[in-house]
Amino acid sequence: MTRKFLFCFPLRLGNIVFGYIVIIISLAVVIFHLYQLGLDLVSTDDERNLDKFGNFDKLESIFGTEKKDMVTMVTMIYYLTYIVIGFLLFVFASIFTCGAYNVNECLVSTFFVYSFFHLFFTIGLIVWEAITAGWIQLGLILGSDLLLMICLFSVKYLIEAIRNGNIYSRPGDVMYKY
Repeated sequence: MTRKFLFCFPLRLGNIVFGYIVIIISLAVVIFHLYQLGLDLVSTDDERNLDKFGNFDKLESIFGTEKKDMVTMVTMIYYLTYIVIGFLLFVFASIFTCGAYNVNECLVSTFFVYSFFHLFFTIGLIVWEAITAGWIQLGLILGSDLLLMICLFSVKYLIEAIRNGNIYSRPGDVMYKY
């Protein structure tokens, strides 16, 4: 075994495993919030989300005459935001996993750039969860963002290894450098 294999194979395999973990987590987030959104749409219990989303005063003139309309709209926006962010993370994690598997610098770089946008997308959710005292969700968002920032270092090293040609590939494999 060569030094190239010993250094770069764990780097490449680790990024592939990281990609699959992110795919599973993003799918879980999307499915859970689709389920919650569906429950809210078909539920006849109007008091279900009033305690979390109903602590707004004097905003009835903006969202409607009844507080129930405002709570329904805010609830739908809340769940749709999680669904959109989870779906985008799923798409870009799939692109990243394919890029790490096929040693494609363009695909890995795309995930690297999206990760910074993802961190900015979650700033709104962090503020929302802090205002509404959703401490469990706030901890999960901060924990996942911290994990994403830590894993970006290995993604950066994978990009550099692909650029320099110091990545292990099977004999006959073509490295895709765009």
